[in-house]
Amino acid sequence: MNELRAFRQEIKEANCDFRRQLETYSEWIVDNGKKIEEVNKKVNALVKDVELLLQENTNLKKNIIELTDRVNNLEQTLRDKVVEIHGVPAKKGENLISVVEKMSTVINFNFDPTMIDNCYRYKIATGEAGRSGGIVVKFTRKMDMLEFLAKRRQKRNLNSRDLGFMDGEVTPMYVNESLTPAKRKLLNAARVIKKEKQFTFLWVKNGRIFMRKTEGERFVIIDSEKELGKLE
Repeated sequence: MNELRAFRQEIKEANCDFRRQLETYSEWIVDNGKKIEEVNKKVNALVKDVELLLQENTNLKKNIIELTDRVNNLEQTLRDKVVEIHGVPAKKGENLISVVEKMSTVINFNFDPTMIDNCYRYKIATGEAGRSGGIVVKFTRKMDMLEFLAKRRQKRNLNSRDLGFMDGEVTPMYVNESLTPAKRKLLNAARVIKKEKQFTFLWVKNGRIFMRKTEGERFVIIDSEKELGKLE
């Protein structure tokens, strides 16, 4: 009986100890549950902050694209009276106004020096040695610039010999509207798409790029590379 009473006492003490430990663990679980809940709240708050930041980032990217387009359009507008002449050999001490005047005579354009606001030849980039930089001609009136372009298009096979450059190789000469770097990049991309998707026509007018699949079909205005991606 003494042993039985001692055994029962041990069981009671063990149970008491177990209850104390269970209560301790229960408090620990409750305490950690509260901490986990606080962490979850903080995580949810951070997720919302990240979502807001992502949305702000998307909006900022959109705004940057829109602002970039506006700047490019404004820059292109500043070139609406400017043409670039390519293929004219460079000479030391050259008179570029005289070159434009000679070309005007060849293409039957009624030229007057007062039509020109500015005229200069730009430098060739590194790695293009041996080539002559293009001549930039800014007209005072857009109507004169447009007529100059129209007369040039009517003249076939214009080359350096027509302007009196008899030395060296014969080089074809081109007159194009002046484009911003962004527009030139887009035009080059359009040339690639024109070949890949077998478009017949690609041209520039008033600083804008146009494409047409076949004769008589409606033209497409290319304002971005996204527009190029939609072509079929």
